[in-house]
Amino acid sequence: MTSDQPIPFSPEPPRSLDALMHERDQAQASAKRWRRLYEVEAQQRQKESDVAEQTIQSLRAEVQRLCQFSGGTPILMPSPGESKGRSSGHLHNQMADLMAERDQLLKALEQEKQSHDKTKQNLISALGDALGAQKRKSLALPSSRAGARAGAIILKDRDGRKSKPD
Repeated sequence: MTSDQPIPFSPEPPRSLDALMHERDQAQASAKRWRRLYEVEAQQRQKESDVAEQTIQSLRAEVQRLCQFSGGTPILMPSPGESKGRSSGHLHNQMADLMAERDQLLKALEQEKQSHDKTKQNLISALGDALGAQKRKSLALPSSRAGARAGAIILKDRDGRKSKPD
C-alpha cells in the first residue's frame, strides 16, 4: 500500500450513530413515560391521603359529639403524628379506664340520690312529729283554726307516707 492512496470511507459508522441516536430517543421516551406514571401514582396517593385525613377528622368530631351527648368526659384524641406512636392496646386501656370511671360516677350518683330521698323522708317525718306534738299541746288551747287545719294536713300527709311501702 502506498501512502498516496486514500483510505476508503466505510458507511458503517454512520449507521451505528443512527442506532445510538435511536436508542437514546427510546430511552428518553421510556423515562418520560415512567415519570408520567410516577406522577399519576403520586397524585392518587395524595388524594387517598386527603380522603383518609378527612375521614379521621370526621370520626374525631363524631367521637367528641358522642362523648358530649352521653355526658362523659371527652376523650383527648391524639394528633396524627402522635397516633403513630400509640398502639391500639393503649387506646383500649384508656377506653377501659374511662368506662370504669364512668361506672364509679354513676354508682356514686345513685348513692347520692338514695341518700337524698332518705334525708327528705326523715325531714318530713320529723316535721310531722313536731306538728303532731304541737297538735297534742294545742288541743287544750288552739291558737287558731288555720294553724290547726295546716297541722292536720301535714299530719295526714305524714301518716299517708308512713303507711305507703317504698
